[in-house]
Amino acid sequence: MDRRALESAGAHFPYLQGLWTIPMGFTIPLAGVTNLRGGPHGAWLLAVVVGLVGLAAASGLLIWWYYRDRYGNVTPTPSRQVRHVVAVGAWVAVLFVGANRHLLWSPTSSICIFAVAFALATLAYYVILVGLRPHHVLIWGTVLVAGLLPVWGGLGVDRDAWAMVALGVPLIGSGLLDQHLLARAVAFARSSDGEIDRVGT
Repeated sequence: MDRRALESAGAHFPYLQGLWTIPMGFTIPLAGVTNLRGGPHGAWLLAVVVGLVGLAAASGLLIWWYYRDRYGNVTPTPSRQVRHVVAVGAWVAVLFVGANRHLLWSPTSSICIFAVAFALATLAYYVILVGLRPHHVLIWGTVLVAGLLPVWGGLGVDRDAWAMVALGVPLIGSGLLDQHLLARAVAFARSSDGEIDRVGT
């Protein structure tokens, strides 16, 4: 067993559990749908909310069971916990600036500040906590560029809501690739003679 590889995998383990982006991929679009001016109302809105919240809760329970059963528990070091707090704080701060209508947001702008802020916030989170991987740059760089394209003007005040609906896809995609990295790292660390042990995918 490669001790250094195992230690490295263990250090990143709590923060590359990418399957947790699946319930987030349900709830963020849900927030977008509920903020659409012409979105569902009444019983239809209630059905959408209950359905997506139910999917998020069910997937979250299955994910918790999967990680506990397949990987066990890893307790981060105090320094890692501090970095996690700083990373989450940076994510919230950057997103707040982009979503705050009294700072950068403008209903007449042709770009989507919220999408740009979400991409920058997520990139900052990864930089602080685990370091950027190629798929982080590709996925969130694409979201960043898409938000800067001058094509959002026709959506008016709904632009942020539609951006939230669309963000579920890159969020889940990035998380699944994080999970793939985690599975490979743990498999390599557990390998003693070049053969990869059976771990989660």
